[in-house]
Order: sequence, then C-alpha cells, then structure tokens
Amino acid sequence: MNIRRNEAHKGFSLNRCKYLRPCFKHMLKTLLQPDEDPCIENVAIGASTVTILLKALSEFCGSVIKVYSDKTTYEGRNLYEVVINSSQAKNLNTEDKPVILLEAGQDGGTGPVALALYVIEQLVACGEHKHMIQKARWVILPSTNPDGQEYARTKREPWKKNFSPNGKDVTANGVDITRNFDDSWGQCPPIILNNAFSQDYSGPKAGSEVETAFITDIFVKYRTKIRTYVSIRRDGHALLYPLATRNVSIPSLDQDSKRAGQIAAKVNQRAGGIQWFLNQSIFVMNGKAHCGHSVDLAYNKYGVKYAFEMRVFPETDNRIMSKFQSLPKGHEVSLRTGYFSGIRELFNLVVNDKNVSPHP
Repeated sequence: MNIRRNEAHKGFSLNRCKYLRPCFKHMLKTLLQPDEDPCIENVAIGASTVTILLKALSEFCGSVIKVYSDKTTYEGRNLYEVVINSSQAKNLNTEDKPVILLEAGQDGGTGPVALALYVIEQLVACGEHKHMIQKARWVILPSTNPDGQEYARTKREPWKKNFSPNGKDVTANGVDITRNFDDSWGQCPPIILNNAFSQDYSGPKAGSEVETAFITDIFVKYRTKIRTYVSIRRDGHALLYPLATRNVSIPSLDQDSKRAGQIAAKVNQRAGGIQWFLNQSIFVMNGKAHCGHSVDLAYNKYGVKYAFEMRVFPETDNRIMSKFQSLPKGHEVSLRTGYFSGIRELFNLVVNDKNVSPHP
C-alpha cells in the first residue's frame, strides 16, 4: 500500500477528514514509508492492495472493523467480507442495527473496487463519520471478482468474467458473474448460454461460481437485517433499481425509484457538472434483459426492499468526451466525492426510515 510517513497523517486529515481516528493516525505513523502516499485513491488498485489495506486496518483499528476471508477464487485470491460498526451506540445492540450491504467488482472493474476501499477508509479513518457506524452495520465485499480484475488490469484487454474453467470449452475461460445468480438464470438468448467465449457467458448452471456462492451466502447470513444492497459496477454514472429482466411497473418498486432519485440528487450536487447521475431501472438502462442479476436476486428471493446497481466512473463516455474537450482537473475526485455523498444519503434514508423491512 502506498503511504507516505513524514507528516502524512496531517495531510490526510486536512484533505480527507475533519479529524482522524487515533487508531488510523497510529497506523499511518507506524506503516508509512517516506516515498508513499496516505490516500488509497492515489494507489494502483490490485489484489495485493486490497489485502494489504484490509490487513492494516484490521490490525490497527480492530475495534471498528473486522475482516473475514474464508473463501478463495479459482486462482487462489481471497474474497473478503468486511464488517464495520461501532459498539458505542447508546441503546442499540450490534444485532439490532440495520445492515447496509455494499459489494463491488463483479464485472472485473478496478474503479468499483477502488470506490469500495475508499468507502471503507472513510468510515474507519474519519471521526466525523462515527454516527454512520454507530447507527448501522456496514458489510462491504470490496472485490468480488479479483481474478477477472487482475487479468483485465495486466492484460489490458476488455474482460469482465472471472477466470475459472467454464465447463463448456477447454480453450475458453471464465463466467460472467453478473449473469450467474439464481434469478431468471437461463432465460436469456441461447446464443449467450451456449457461447463460452462470450463475455456474457452465464455459466453451466446458476450459482456455479465460487464468487456467486460467496455473495449469495452473504445474503443468507444477513437476510433478516439487510435494509439495502448496492452492487457497485464499472463504466457508468447511474443508480439503477430492479428489475433487470423485464420492463414492468410494480407498485412495490415505487419506493425504490423514489429513493434512487433522492440519492442521485445528492450525487449531482457534488458531481453533476459534466454528466448527470441517472436513476432508472436496470432493464431500461441496458435496453434489454440481464438474466441472473444479483440485484434481482436480492429483491425477489431475499426480500431486500432497497436493492440497487450503482455504476461508477464512466470510462466509455469519458473516452468519447475527451476527444472533443479536456476533462477538468480533479474530475475523478469530484466523482468519487459525489459517489460517497450518495452512499451517505443512502445511510440517512435507511436509519431515518422506520418502516424499512424486507418486502414480502
């Protein structure tokens, strides 16, 4: 992890936090090297970065963050479950707190993983966010496709699948995790189901991948406590609500649409200068059905009332815009700040809504 020792904790505090938690300040003083940067967003995000950061945070700030790594991918990389909460909240036991579940990187993108690590760092490092971990339990899965991310990051080619043998063709690797969940699986066009070379290949059966099973197990583990679920994905600028498989109007989804609009408004206050942060259904955004989607699984099977896909860092749009104009300095910083504002608004809506409970 890139960290800089000399006075770095002061710079981190001035630029990132109103005041640092003592444990985080101690971590910086202890681990920081002279040529390293204290801010996770300035670091190249690979699988080793995730491991080193989480290990350091759990060692120095173990009173607020617990890290579990019981599952590994086909290539042996850890799948992390990060739980952040404080036991100092008055009259509120940990088990009574609503769970906010964030999950990032299903499609092998580095941007979503970086944002998840940024959220973890903000919640643990910044004392001004203490109410956010006193009133809610945060369960964050920061990198749910590390094999795919590492392949895409090092090979520099479009890739979003994992890298396991896919059961169809010995010369083709990988399954699209975003299409492998047990909700409407197998209902997409046969050309995708049968083409193991496709980046949209959904696997030999629903839930066939260890990454899919890992996320599903988290749904089961916190089933009665999850009040909202957000799957953070690459290349976009939107908050999307169910359904992914069809374009229908269901009264029970009205609140999802309303809440997505409230969160999008917060993001646009901080990061809406160049591109408006959209909110619409997953189906409408894609223009077609996306079978085996984790958001639909959370909503339909596990009763998560507020389930969203959050697309971040619009890679394609930025490439197009940059051909006509220079993106302003600090554009990515503005986006990151805006996304965190949206997540903070999500927290506010969860803790202030006394009627949030799993839908029937």
